[in-house]
Amino acid sequence: MTGTIRMNSLAEYENIIHSNFINDHLGLDLTKLKTKTFENNIKVDLNGALLLDIEKLKQEIISVTEYVQKFYLHLDDRPLWYKINIIDQAINQYIGIGFLNLDNDWLKFIIDYLSTDRAEQSGDTILAIFDIDFNWTVCFTLSQDDSILKIEKYEK
Repeated sequence: MTGTIRMNSLAEYENIIHSNFINDHLGLDLTKLKTKTFENNIKVDLNGALLLDIEKLKQEIISVTEYVQKFYLHLDDRPLWYKINIIDQAINQYIGIGFLNLDNDWLKFIIDYLSTDRAEQSGDTILAIFDIDFNWTVCFTLSQDDSILKIEKYEK
């Protein structure tokens, strides 16, 4: 995972994620990216109409959103998103992968997706944004047991 990686399909990116970052019992293991450069735990309302106040979240993680956007200035260049549910802290349920549309409110997309498609049995729902060269990631983990949204950024 060094140098520039350019793929043709999402399946190739998914293979890299599964080979390098999946831990069978914990979801994603992002420590291979070496350095955690950001972490914030935000209380969420699992029973409310809204998981959290998106405008407040934007202010709390502005450094992270600016970091993601600075790498993708061209419309045809986008990071990846990858979603996984951890059921009962033991079973990984792979949900999907795609290219994140930065033209729209991508943070709202992530929060809405985490809110509406949660893991069963009060498990964790994880949506990570990966740089297409796998030099950094931003990970959003919705913990239903703790009623928090953990946001972490890792870099090589």
